[in-house]
Amino acid sequence: MGKLETLDIVMLVLLPLLSGALWYMVGYADRVKNSKWRLLWLVPVASCFLIVYVSGLEKLLIPAYLASAVTAVGLFIPERKTRRAASVASWVLVLISLPLCLFSKTYRSVDYVKDFNDGFESMKAHYVLAEHKEVDWDALYEKYLPEFQAANKAHDKVANEIAWYKFCAEFHDLHVNFGSDEKTRDAAYTRVSGNDYGLVICTLADGRTVAIEADESLSEKGIRNGTEIISWNGIAPAEADELNELKQMYSFADEDNEKFYEGFFAAGTGGDTAEVVIKDESGAEKTVELTELSGDYYSRVKEAFKKIKGGMNVGHMTVTKINDTTACLRIKLMQFDSLSEKDNHKQMKQELCDNIREMKNQGVRDIIIDIRENGGGSGTMVKAIGEVFAPEGEYYYVSDAYFDHDKKCYVSEGDGKWKTVGDVTVKGENILGDEGRIVLLVGSDSVSAADHLTKLMSGFENTTVMGFTGPSGSAQGVSPIKLKSGTFSYSSSLMLNKDGTIFIDCGTDMQADDDAEVIIPFDENALHAIFDDGNDYLMDKAVEYLAEIER
Repeated sequence: MGKLETLDIVMLVLLPLLSGALWYMVGYADRVKNSKWRLLWLVPVASCFLIVYVSGLEKLLIPAYLASAVTAVGLFIPERKTRRAASVASWVLVLISLPLCLFSKTYRSVDYVKDFNDGFESMKAHYVLAEHKEVDWDALYEKYLPEFQAANKAHDKVANEIAWYKFCAEFHDLHVNFGSDEKTRDAAYTRVSGNDYGLVICTLADGRTVAIEADESLSEKGIRNGTEIISWNGIAPAEADELNELKQMYSFADEDNEKFYEGFFAAGTGGDTAEVVIKDESGAEKTVELTELSGDYYSRVKEAFKKIKGGMNVGHMTVTKINDTTACLRIKLMQFDSLSEKDNHKQMKQELCDNIREMKNQGVRDIIIDIRENGGGSGTMVKAIGEVFAPEGEYYYVSDAYFDHDKKCYVSEGDGKWKTVGDVTVKGENILGDEGRIVLLVGSDSVSAADHLTKLMSGFENTTVMGFTGPSGSAQGVSPIKLKSGTFSYSSSLMLNKDGTIFIDCGTDMQADDDAEVIIPFDENALHAIFDDGNDYLMDKAVEYLAEIER
């Protein structure tokens, strides 16, 4: 059953009520002769016009529009029978519109092809990384137009979402995004994810592919977390990975991050069963047949992603004591509040400094700043946090690009360099003192302003950036545009290094320049700590690292 929009419901309820009122007014108008009463027969059409003006035309509501026009006959033909016949006709026409709207897929349907064209043309005109990434606009348009045409023909909102996700992933830029609503997003991922056979496959640091997030029902077949998977349906997991359409919808900016998650999509591919070659506990190869479970693969792989990527489960901007000498500052977004944004985060800085000083009074010397799964936000907040933790002195952050307002574009100087117009720096306040050390915990979902903080703090002598991977590698300013089917965004504001090269974002080499200094190997110890014991392995490693630093 379709979903009626509010103003359409108002019209479909209002018109029968007005027609009923006019039915009653026929007798009254006969008894009280006054030409002004004739204007009442224009009220339905006037009301309908007003609603259509606000909500727009809908072809399935044409009978309802006609219903409002039919009542206007009473203005010109004042006979009792004619007016009452017009009221009856109006009711019938409204009743025709109601089921048409409720049961038709075309009701208030979006033209997905037009939406794609609008978003595509906007991005083509304003995407600041097009040259850096050597984007072939014609090839992309030719590749994805048929998918939007198919979604449009079927009036399929989920297919439209899938097409957008795959299009966005082509740019290897996590600032290129599309979204409508959470329900449609989950439906899109679920539709293409494949079957759930009870496990996810991941690649360890030594190159072996193993099971994680394994269902207990697989233990009788010899599969548990850490069981080596040699092949999936006759091919290597890395090859099976490419067969899952879900992979095409996930975007990785940095090639190292994409490589880390190789194999994650393989275990969703297959039919009612999947043939898997494993190594059993004796080291011998064994072939087992797995049967499709009742759930969907997206639910399982999403849980696996969450366990590997997730940060400390405490409140935003919370400072939590880990041990006698170490505390953790959890930053979930580079946002605090609207007032703080207006005053360059002075209030936020004051609260943060008060919390850090309180921790220092309790003996805390070192800080772990956890920005795993940080979705980005404000550059001024990055600057404010950098000022708090930087050693004394001035530290370079980023350079602004020169925008030629006459030509309406940024000015290229050739050879991958752009004209700069000024540098942004921070002055360190050294709140931890000369003995204090910082570990910045990052992951592939540390995006945008989290990338900025990584790049900035990697230049501090007291800071080590650590993670299973580096951050996302997506740093430019973003412009969202509202389309009929959702919101589309892309990088539109250019940020540069001091030498005029692109700040952080990768080019065709898929190598961003804000990598982690210390990469923690995702090995068997990490796997069992996360998936069997439920531990925060990266946090434990950060604590160990700080404890071993010579002072």
